[in-house]
Amino acid sequence: MTDPRAPAHRVLPLLLGVLLATGTAGAWWLDSARPVPPDEVVRADAWLRTEALLEVPSPDPVPAAPWEDVRADLARQLEALGPAPDDRTSAAARAQRPSPAGGTDAVGGGGSVAAAPTALRTTATVLAGDALAAEDPALARVLAAAAVSRVTAARQLDGSPAPAGDDLCDVGGDPAPGGTTAPGAVLWSALDRAGYAFEALAARAGTAPDGGAPPAAAPAGAVPAELAARARGDVEELLEVPVAGRVLAADPGLPAGAYVLADDVRARPGRVADTAARDVQDAAAHVLGRGEPGARCWALVALERATGLRAGLTGEVGALPGVVRDDPPR
Repeated sequence: MTDPRAPAHRVLPLLLGVLLATGTAGAWWLDSARPVPPDEVVRADAWLRTEALLEVPSPDPVPAAPWEDVRADLARQLEALGPAPDDRTSAAARAQRPSPAGGTDAVGGGGSVAAAPTALRTTATVLAGDALAAEDPALARVLAAAAVSRVTAARQLDGSPAPAGDDLCDVGGDPAPGGTTAPGAVLWSALDRAGYAFEALAARAGTAPDGGAPPAAAPAGAVPAELAARARGDVEELLEVPVAGRVLAADPGLPAGAYVLADDVRARPGRVADTAARDVQDAAAHVLGRGEPGARCWALVALERATGLRAGLTGEVGALPGVVRDDPPR
């Protein structure tokens, strides 16, 4: 009589296959049901908004060449925000963000930029707010740098200077208690050195201390008086905000730093000013990656002001001011 039961060596592989398929399906279902982490939603939203801007042709009345420069910076920002989000993360970003990521709200009605500076400012505001709230320090740094790049480029495109109080966040508020002030010492020192440099430039490089026109004998490449006055004012303001006071209170020895000016302060004052602004950019990016939300706002405004100064001096903005090119976003 034949035994109707299948041999064990035939049943076992079939049973294992069924269990494996069931486990895989269960894992997929659990993963799809799990909420997307907030930082990934933010990253996907920023990526989609940036991609939408990149798909827009040169808008009127903005000349094609400046817009192509902006597009190159946007492409670098997209690279830093990558890789591209998957379908699940993209759907979560579209569902959770106030305006549809990658939709017409990101670039103007009808999918074209009606006013390029306005579109850049709109996305910069979103990125700046997300930078202050991001848990991932590297993501916060990239978002903030991209926001600063865009708002500075917008001012270049429409020819408007940075008006007082028109910052990406309100740096004048009291910082939240309990946060660490240690990372802020780097930015405090950079701002203090920059203030010293601009005072010296006013005295030695022919820039009038009262912000008036420099004398006729000012060297080639001298810092424009208006720009130098604005830079000094920015430094003074940023060193007087509450979070800066808290940083100084935690480390009273900060003002004792010895500052040495470059030898070419007379011959190349523009280079000295640019170096001081770049140091502030680097220090601000450091705080953005390590500081608590109050210090991040301070650093964001410092990065914005220093980037605006460098744009006024050199005409260049940079895709990610203060962020090293090979610095990973994660």
